[in-house]
Amino acid sequence: AIKLLFAKYVVPVAPQTVLEDHCIVVENDKIKEIIPAADAKSKYASVPESDQWHGKDHVLMPGFVNCHTHSAMSLLRGIADDLSLMPWLQNHIWPAEGKFVSPEFVYDGTKLAIAEMIQSGITCYNDMYFFPDEIAKASHETGIRAVIGLIAIGFPSAYCGAPDKSQEENIKLYIEKGLQIKQEVFKDKPLVHSVIAPHAPYSCGIAGLQHCQDAADKHGLRLHVHLHESASEVSDWKSANGGESPIATMDRVGMLKESLIAVHMTQLTDA
Repeated sequence: AIKLLFAKYVVPVAPQTVLEDHCIVVENDKIKEIIPAADAKSKYASVPESDQWHGKDHVLMPGFVNCHTHSAMSLLRGIADDLSLMPWLQNHIWPAEGKFVSPEFVYDGTKLAIAEMIQSGITCYNDMYFFPDEIAKASHETGIRAVIGLIAIGFPSAYCGAPDKSQEENIKLYIEKGLQIKQEVFKDKPLVHSVIAPHAPYSCGIAGLQHCQDAADKHGLRLHVHLHESASEVSDWKSANGGESPIATMDRVGMLKESLIAVHMTQLTDA
């Protein structure tokens, strides 16, 4: 089936230009061509009005991509948001997550975040949170494109892990469970994709990071990780690792490459 999307202005990714009075021709949910509106009306005269959209004063452009989200945390918005990273995480967010996070919490919070993203023109997001199966369910139901992190973190949660396991052992449990969800839940959802998502160097450890990289390599997946998010994170890691920064450690174990999605990185230097 063919659909015609007419707009006063069409802004494509390539070439970098603005096309005035153009039409995007969509066939079987894929863009077939972008042509002047007059040409589309002539070439596709048989397409019924019900399959046409006319944006007489609109700009039609690709959707925005939100490259880093914890979507279900929309339900935790505003909690102790005036603190530095580690006190915020350790004294407020992680305890709140331990108390409230469940499959239902993640599903509902993700649905809320998706509604807000769509309202802002976001049509694809890259997420990292617990219960990725619920994130996939919410994404699939709403029709948004999602890249869902198979989270790995060195301590237990309502989603995975055990208190009697070491940091490295918990990372292995998270990876195993995430890959199982990918296989069982993601496979019939064409707009849902996955990455391996180690939370951060400090919450995974060097061995845990290496396990995540090995899993990503084995399954052909990208990595999504918090990195150099705060000055204290970097200084604490250097103190515990002979002066080596987190990003230097990741480089040493072979993680700094094109497939890495490193987020925040507010503490970088030229060296």
